[in-house]
Amino acid sequence: MQRTQIKNYIASPLNYIGGKARILDQLLPLFPQDIDIMVDLFCGGCNVGMNVPAERTIYNDTSLKLIGLLKAFRRMKNDTIIGRINAIIEELEFSKTRDHNFAYYGGDANLGVSVYNREKYLLLRDRFNSYPKVDNQYYILLYTLILFGFNNQLRFNNRGEFNLPVGKRDFNTAIEAKFRKFFDALRIQNCEFQTKDFREFNFDALTERSLVYCDPPYLITTATYNEKSGWTERDELDLLALLDRLHLRGIRFALSNVVNHEGKENTLLLNWVEQHNYVVHDLFMDYHYSNYQKKSKKADSREVLITNY
Repeated sequence: MQRTQIKNYIASPLNYIGGKARILDQLLPLFPQDIDIMVDLFCGGCNVGMNVPAERTIYNDTSLKLIGLLKAFRRMKNDTIIGRINAIIEELEFSKTRDHNFAYYGGDANLGVSVYNREKYLLLRDRFNSYPKVDNQYYILLYTLILFGFNNQLRFNNRGEFNLPVGKRDFNTAIEAKFRKFFDALRIQNCEFQTKDFREFNFDALTERSLVYCDPPYLITTATYNEKSGWTERDELDLLALLDRLHLRGIRFALSNVVNHEGKENTLLLNWVEQHNYVVHDLFMDYHYSNYQKKSKKADSREVLITNY
C-alpha cells in the first residue's frame, strides 16, 4: 500500500527519526478543533505543533541545542541566516546541487555528494565542536552541519560534540524553500519554548480546551534518541501516569506510539490502554523512507494514536 503524501502542511527543516510529517493527514483530523493551549511535549522538529491550530502553542524538548536553534532562528531574518550559510558553503567549497547534478561532483543517486563533501564536512564539524560560545553564529554552524550531515539529523556524543558523519545531500532549493516556509510560520505563531523533562513540566495553566500531544521515544524501537537506552520502562510508566493525572483533571491528551514492532509488543502500553479504556486510533506509517538501522514494513509495526477523548 502506498499513500499519496499530503503537501498542504508546513514541514520542519529539521529531520527526526519517527517525525510525523508524513502522517499529518492522519493525525490532524483526530485532534480537537477548539484548542486554547497546545503542548507539544516532545516537540523534536515541531511538525505537529506547527500544524495544529491553537490560540497558543508550547514547544518542549529536553534538547537544549534544538530549542536554542529554534529560538535563535525565530529572532533572525531568513535572508541573514541563509546568507551566512551560503558564506560557509562558499568558503569550504561544499557542493551546490542547485546548480549542478550529482555527477558533476563525482557522485550518483546512491552516494549523492557524500564523497565530495566528506573532508569539507569534517573541517566544519571540527570548527563547530571547538566554537567558543553559544551565539547566532554557533547555531548557523550547527544548522549547516545538519544540512550536510547524515539524514539531516541532530546528534551529539557524551562529550557534547556533534558526531554525525557526512550525508548525501546539500543545501538545495527544496530545503531552502522548506526552511523559509517553516520559520516564516514560526515567527507569526503565538508560541513559546521550554526545555523541561516531561516530569517537571508545569501544566497548571491548561484547561479543558487544552491538548497535550506526546510523541516520546518508543520503548520497543531503536533510533538515535534512544539507542543507548535513553528511554526506559521507568520513563514509559512515568509518562503514562502523567497522562492519567491529566485525564483526571479533564485535560485532553494524544499519545503517539507503537504497540507492535518487529516481533516486540509494548505490553505496558497495551495494559494501560485496556485498564483505562482510552481510545486507540490505528495509523498507517510508511517506513519505506526510513534509513535508520533496518527498514521496517507495516506488517512488522502497528503505529497508533491514543487519546482520552
